[in-house]
Amino acid sequence: MKTFNYIIKSGAMLALLCLVLTGCGDFLEITPRDQVTEDNFWNEKADIDQMVAGCYASMQADAFIRRCIVWGELRSDNIYPGANAQNNENIYQALRENLLTTNEYANWASFYAVINKCNTIIEKAPEVSLKDPSYRASDVNATIAEMTALRSLCYFYLIRAFDEVPFTREGVEQENKVTYLPASSFDYILGEIIADLESVKGYALEHYAAINSNDGIGERYNSNCNRITRSAINAMLTEMYLWQGNYDKAIACADEVLASKRKDYDREFKNQTSLSNTAPQLVEAPHGLIVPLYVNTQANPSVSANAIFGTGNSFESLFELSYNPNGIDDATYIHSSALGTLFGNNLPQNRGGNNGIGLLTVSPTIVADAPTNWKVFRNQYDVRYYNSLKSVDANYGEGSIRKLVANNFSLLDLSGSVPYNNYSENSFSIKVEEDRNWIFYRLTDIMLLQAEAYLMKATNDESEENTALLEKAFDLIYLVDRRSMVDRSRYLSESSLESKNRGQLIERLRQERNAELMFEGKRWFDLVRYCRQAGNLDIIQSTVTAKISGTVSFPSMAHLFWPYHKEECQKNPNLVQKSIYGEGKQTFELN
Repeated sequence: MKTFNYIIKSGAMLALLCLVLTGCGDFLEITPRDQVTEDNFWNEKADIDQMVAGCYASMQADAFIRRCIVWGELRSDNIYPGANAQNNENIYQALRENLLTTNEYANWASFYAVINKCNTIIEKAPEVSLKDPSYRASDVNATIAEMTALRSLCYFYLIRAFDEVPFTREGVEQENKVTYLPASSFDYILGEIIADLESVKGYALEHYAAINSNDGIGERYNSNCNRITRSAINAMLTEMYLWQGNYDKAIACADEVLASKRKDYDREFKNQTSLSNTAPQLVEAPHGLIVPLYVNTQANPSVSANAIFGTGNSFESLFELSYNPNGIDDATYIHSSALGTLFGNNLPQNRGGNNGIGLLTVSPTIVADAPTNWKVFRNQYDVRYYNSLKSVDANYGEGSIRKLVANNFSLLDLSGSVPYNNYSENSFSIKVEEDRNWIFYRLTDIMLLQAEAYLMKATNDESEENTALLEKAFDLIYLVDRRSMVDRSRYLSESSLESKNRGQLIERLRQERNAELMFEGKRWFDLVRYCRQAGNLDIIQSTVTAKISGTVSFPSMAHLFWPYHKEECQKNPNLVQKSIYGEGKQTFELN
């Protein structure tokens, strides 16, 4: 996979960056810059570029990506302890909903480290432009937009994981100037980061300079997904507005993403006389929506999986962190060790793997569902089921995760009447290299968020306005579902779904998001958002508690969020631990 990386050749600069970019041990605790800054630093555009690269590198780090997975997926109904989970106390206790204040995943230092770097770059960029004429005003604005987006994304993760967290836009340069802040509310921070993104969106680059790249189809395409673009900001805003309940704004931002992707398609593929069957295609929905997507067929059932999760940096990607394709053989780059540890990828133990299965695995309810009920994945023609998980692992007697682990998907129809029922394990390739990308936003994610916004905006009234909203939502759901169905006769039909029924469409949408985005760090956050929309905990009580025995494990909304780490409360006198975690939570057993 291609990467966004700057190779730092200067020994002095490398030493400087190692110090300045060191992660925080606690909230906003960093090495004082006045002890490490060289005389010639913060003087030219190259200094800014190095620091920007450092922000992305910090997000690539194991601690950061692990939290994206643990906060966004671990507590959901999709995840169960893997073969080695009991050997990891932090993971195992979290799976049992015993969220202790000493749990390492309650530590948010890796996220605040990125926030502080972004704040510092935003403050320094205008000063550097006064010293370096080549660093133009437009460059400064683009840098500020990029760093504002990364900072906002970090805060968005933090509030979804912890609810209330400290919020600041100021960089900390000296240890003795650390300001310990109280926690600000979820809604306040959400409003602030939305306002920040709207203020800089117009300055963000639509595309970076073209480079020779390949997204697995033999065509030149510069995906521009490894750095923040205007489309990445619109993707963030789509989801943030949805959480805020501002559905018109969510729809508008998603429209901008779709329009940008259509322009990309027209520029790169429209005028080609013959497209490969693995290239994105224009796909039309029943009510006229046309979107460029990868399309799976029975002859080519893993087109989307290979492009998005195998080769990576695909046409559909909006923002993802990319790792070095040379893996453990190249020490110059950061390696993707988080996925190997949590999901497993046949790596040796000393490289972060778990010999084929990770600390986390597939919930038994999903494994049991597919052969008979098909309530999670829609039917046996849905290739996402086969490409996402392995229903039974011969070595461990339980399911294991393929998505985000395998680097090549090549399903073959070996079963006759039931597609891929007896597919070979050779259909999936898991390389030794730790080079699996982490995807924050991709096109079908935004399409389903927009569908949700249409459905939340609609009512149950039988009016022309509501009918139009439901039809728009149906088109988006239809397109996402269609590209994963390898039998045309199984495409969603309006008659079978009763597409004018808002309740049924909401249920279909939620099932579609889970099938499409399973294991991508989305499910738990989705469930929390559904609870906020409904004003109750019913959906979590009916899904997540199925994997936990004992009394009801979510007695209040407060129980959906993590406690503050014990050390954070000790060091920050203004940070008050949540009352439900004062004595620790009750322990539940896994079914």
